Parts: sequence; C-alpha cells; structure tokens
Amino acid sequence: CLEPDEVYAWEPNTRTSGHEWWGELPGAIRAKVRFFNDFVVEGEIEQAEGPKGTHPAASFLEILETVAKASPEDFVVVKVDIDTSAIELALVEAIAERPEIAALVDELYFEYHFYFDGIDFGWSTSVKQDTVDTALKLMQRLRHRGVRSHFWI
Repeated sequence: CLEPDEVYAWEPNTRTSGHEWWGELPGAIRAKVRFFNDFVVEGEIEQAEGPKGTHPAASFLEILETVAKASPEDFVVVKVDIDTSAIELALVEAIAERPEIAALVDELYFEYHFYFDGIDFGWSTSVKQDTVDTALKLMQRLRHRGVRSHFWI
C-alpha cells in the first residue's frame, strides 16, 4: 500500500492514444506521472554501464541517476518490461555492475526473456544464450548489491 511520489513511464506505441494510456487515473496520481511517448535508448552495454552524462538522451539510466537519491527516504522500484531484450538486459546489467546505480534502486522486477526448455514464448531466437541459470545468477548479483530482485518469464 505504498503510494508513489513520482512515476516515470515509457510507452512508444503510437497506436496507443493518450486517452487509452491515462485511462481513469485520478488527477492526484496523474500529477505524479512523467510519461514519455518514446523508446528507451541505452546504446551499447558500455554506454549503459558508463558514468552519468554519457548515456543517450532517451536513457532511463540517465533519468534514474538524475532524480533518484541513495537514501532510506527515497524508495525506488523499477519494473523492466520493454519487450526489447537487448535494452532490458543492458539496463539490468548496468544496475548489477555499477554499485552507484544499484544504490539508487530498492526493488527491481524484470521480465527476463530467456530460453526455457524449447518453449516458444514468442521471443526471437536471440535469447537462446540466456537460461534460467543465467537469470538466477543475475538476480543473485543484484541482491548482493542490495537490490531486492525478481524476474518472470
């Protein structure tokens, strides 16, 4: 029952109208939402893992590093479900690799696109290098950084 102070959301689908996206969201909550009708762009993994100020203009990580504070009063929850596995993995890997970013994130939810027993989830074949073991190791790395981490498939 935590009520957010701020919500940052991205939806690049131009077929989704503003009316559909906002729906019946009350004004008090609507005032807390920063909506980006754009794609998240992190560049190559080196850019995603690079220091603040080196990220592309449409970078989630740049915004995170700008607005979040590593303090007990600033509870940050990140849900990664962009449906572009390379960008998703770059974001989560950057959080796992950079302690200063991990310190900003309290809880992380990640739709991890990985290969699982030949089951077709509608993802491209490019995810075949990642497995449930890869996902568990990444969650373990995040947890060692202090980020409560969860994934689903």
